[in-house]
Amino acid sequence: MKSNKFATEIFKLGTYLIDSLLVILSVYIAFIIKFEFQPPMFNLEPFIDIIPFIVIAYLVFMYVFGLSDILKKGIGEIIYSITLTVISLFITTAFITFFARGFSFPRSVLVISPFIQFVLLCFWRSLVWKVKRIQHGVKDSLIIGDESVDNVTKKILLKQRELYNVKYICSSKSKNIEEYLDNVEVVFICNDVDYNVKRNIVDRCLADRKSIYIIPDIYEIAILNSKLNRADDIPMFKVQKLGLTFEQRLFKRILDIIISLIGIIITSPIMLIAAICIKITDKGNIFYKQERVTIGEKNFDVLKFRTMVMNAEKLTGPVLAGEDDPRITKIGKIMRATRIDELPQFFNILKGDMSVVGPRPERPFFVEKFKEEIPDFKYRTLVKAGLTGLAQVLGKYTTTPEDKVRYDIIYIKNYSFWLDLKLILQTIKIMFMKESSEGVKVEQSLIDIVEKENPEIVIDKD
Repeated sequence: MKSNKFATEIFKLGTYLIDSLLVILSVYIAFIIKFEFQPPMFNLEPFIDIIPFIVIAYLVFMYVFGLSDILKKGIGEIIYSITLTVISLFITTAFITFFARGFSFPRSVLVISPFIQFVLLCFWRSLVWKVKRIQHGVKDSLIIGDESVDNVTKKILLKQRELYNVKYICSSKSKNIEEYLDNVEVVFICNDVDYNVKRNIVDRCLADRKSIYIIPDIYEIAILNSKLNRADDIPMFKVQKLGLTFEQRLFKRILDIIISLIGIIITSPIMLIAAICIKITDKGNIFYKQERVTIGEKNFDVLKFRTMVMNAEKLTGPVLAGEDDPRITKIGKIMRATRIDELPQFFNILKGDMSVVGPRPERPFFVEKFKEEIPDFKYRTLVKAGLTGLAQVLGKYTTTPEDKVRYDIIYIKNYSFWLDLKLILQTIKIMFMKESSEGVKVEQSLIDIVEKENPEIVIDKD
């Protein structure tokens, strides 16, 4: 087991090393192309001087845009991540050469090298992805849960069937759990499994060296990053309070002001074009104000570009937008898909009602509704509502409210200045990903999916 873990770490470090070499090699190839195989040392020296900075910048962007763990991603998402990484590296390299006074660094090399980096990294990372998939294989799996087991099973069957072969789906009350555990390599435990049952399953899996994935409830989230403490010689974990300290709130507010001002300046042309398009297409109101809930359950008016017909909820009342919602205008669909409708919220952030990063603000109607259905929902308002957040970066529009709440609480529990910066950059990645902006889909039944994907699965809910 230790040798496998060591080999995995060596493989990962080797991947990053070759990544870095390919990035540098791409720039050198651009020099070769520019100077017809005889690049002058005068022009090469500025490049050589900034090689460490280029490598560091690449490793940062590679991590931020999700290239550090590609096993569960598709080739399309990997190529998309490489594209964002290369573009970000191009912009950073331009800044580095300017501030390093590298005026002999040819601008044509700066323009050519990203295309070479893109091609080489796509080829190399596709090879790495294939090797990792072969190394991982398709592992026989067991999913244990009660009410939430259907949703978890659907996601695994539809999105990760190339990694996990679901053999059994069973209730936490099943008498056959021990038998199922003997015949699988991976176990998924849902959040609604009884604590004692969960403890026995984990104990068995640890003893048999089986992989375990646990969907966390508030207990598991609470003990994340807990500090080791003791009472005399008795070891214990000190569970940190949810919420931010005064210093964290201060630094977060400073970051909010800086990012919102930059955001308003950079996106002002886009907002102007969006406003004109809305006015031209249906001559209605450009902006849409809606009451939302932020820290301490305080209400405020969130500002958005209008994407629905005027008075969309006059007859329906408060309802979530569907995937093909007829109330959404043609220009509204484009703005929703690209998140342009959210840009006016930079003014909410500057005002102090919202933060750049935090749980998305919900309407009072849905807050009361979700608080009744999801006991942990109340923890979301321990911080300011945000323009983006962990639930938006890692989840999708169709992610269940329960899972979004988990992401939000995990964010609050793990808050740091650097996490905010990372999520801000990762938001760029998800802006143009269709799955992250889709409306609520009509649910398929688990039986239908099982019959289509793997009719041999044993379903034991007794």
